[in-house]
Amino acid sequence: MNRFCRPIRFGIMCKGTIFSAWQVRCLKNLLALDNVKIVLLIIDANHDPSSSKLFAKIRRIRFRHILYQFFEKFILKPQIYRKTNLAEILSEIPSIRCEVIKKGRFSQYFNQADIEAIRRYELDFILRFGFNIIRGEILNVARYGIWSFHHDDEEKYRGAPPCFWEIYHGDDVTGAILQRLTDRLDGGVVLKKGFFKTIKNSYARNLNKVFFESTKWPAQVCIDLRNGCAEYLDNPPSQTKASIFYIPSNLQMLVFGIKELATSLCKLYNFLFRHEQWNIGVVYEPIKVFLKSGSKPKIHWLSAPKSDGFLADPFGLVKNGKLTVLCENFNYNFNKGIISAIEIGHNAKVISTRTALSLPTHTSYPYLFKYKEEIYCIPETADAQEISLYRAQESPHRWEKVVTLIKNIDALDPTIFQHENYLWLMCVRKKAQQELSIFYATHLLGPWKPHIANPAKIDIRSARPAGTLFAHNGYLYRPAQDCSKTYGGRIAINRIVHLTPTEFKEESVLFIEPDMHSSFSDGIHTISDVGNITLVDGKRLIFIPNIFIHRLTRIIAYVLKYPKNSRSATSRKGDILNAS
Repeated sequence: MNRFCRPIRFGIMCKGTIFSAWQVRCLKNLLALDNVKIVLLIIDANHDPSSSKLFAKIRRIRFRHILYQFFEKFILKPQIYRKTNLAEILSEIPSIRCEVIKKGRFSQYFNQADIEAIRRYELDFILRFGFNIIRGEILNVARYGIWSFHHDDEEKYRGAPPCFWEIYHGDDVTGAILQRLTDRLDGGVVLKKGFFKTIKNSYARNLNKVFFESTKWPAQVCIDLRNGCAEYLDNPPSQTKASIFYIPSNLQMLVFGIKELATSLCKLYNFLFRHEQWNIGVVYEPIKVFLKSGSKPKIHWLSAPKSDGFLADPFGLVKNGKLTVLCENFNYNFNKGIISAIEIGHNAKVISTRTALSLPTHTSYPYLFKYKEEIYCIPETADAQEISLYRAQESPHRWEKVVTLIKNIDALDPTIFQHENYLWLMCVRKKAQQELSIFYATHLLGPWKPHIANPAKIDIRSARPAGTLFAHNGYLYRPAQDCSKTYGGRIAINRIVHLTPTEFKEESVLFIEPDMHSSFSDGIHTISDVGNITLVDGKRLIFIPNIFIHRLTRIIAYVLKYPKNSRSATSRKGDILNAS
């Protein structure tokens, strides 16, 4: 597909000038781009504003669904549905009121006169924020069709309500797509797709997460058009055969409520009584052994840390025949991590431990690599809002800061490597851990440019970096965290298919599970290779008294402040229950 040089013109299918909060954010993202313009409002003339009146709502009540209707009206208050009138902003935008022809229960067809009127605006795409199931010639009036969101994984859930059945069925992830509509229900051309961790104890928060995070996708497709890399617009439609779901019955709503409550209580229990402790393990085999089907290499664990801290994120180097591991050394008393250098002998015996890097802010994930015979480290310093490069002065115990590679970024687990003609840096953002960001440069000191497809991947199961990349049989493999079930639950090994300044594609080929034969069987989130040795970490959940006291104090403070400011307190409660 060639680069798109002229202004991108789009229309909006809508009910009028009143939009939901998530739709407003979507439009803001589009209009923030240069030369992207709204040129037409396509208004549903069949929409009856009086339907919002009490009598009309009473007529629509179905006893079988009365609990859901009550829940939706009086309890469910997601931010995404807050209304904003854009009449002033859209006052100069031409509009066409379209009377659709209904066929069947839901299908809508546009009459020929309206189709020709819309065609005269020479639209590049139409964003669907109104109407029902659209079929017929209208689907091809715009150059790139009609774009519509489906806030679920179309291969698993079709129908309604959005983002609900994942909680009901206990799914770890909630999917969403932006699709180019076709005549087949939920069988559109998938333009963007993402997977988010299901917030199982709050339907409102699950809705907010999925809807708001996906509002960037139409703008990203426009960026791809600009750069000539939106070939997916012509991909075959989805062939989903997923079941169609409907509004839950009263019995299903009772089950749903019990599940939400049980999940909240479980989270509260874990928050108070089950605390993370990580440790480092050594595998005396090369990293590629994990690619073998059914491979479960023996892990030699370091002695368990004291209860007031843990060791995690191991990266190693061998000097004078001695293995030294740089890792995060976290202390719960100070709620802060530093980088320690641990010399390890035979059978994972600790010989010595020294501080390698201690910064004013929390520091972790000391990613090691060699470049032009020098040893470098880029630790995670998200709290300092930067990705900085350190060079070994007295490896591995003394490091000096060389330069800040990227400023104003809350990057987690920055991982750097060389591939073909470029250096590549991958990370996720602290506030969007399901989104993989890629940067590239021709020289280590930069300048570092963002990949035009950023976020290059949206998947809580395999986006966040989890250690060193490695090559095997002509392929490049990238470890990533699977945080869908729990933070650091397991590691996904992704095979990179395409990686250029304009393209990125990878596929997950296997998952590395925690070591179930050890004390650290509750998680694994880092794997790195040191020649013929592989380093990993593992998590266990234990009770730590001082953490219990600290968290109980937070809950008591929340309860005492709740009557004064219920809205902010509710937000804090969500943060508390999801902190662990």
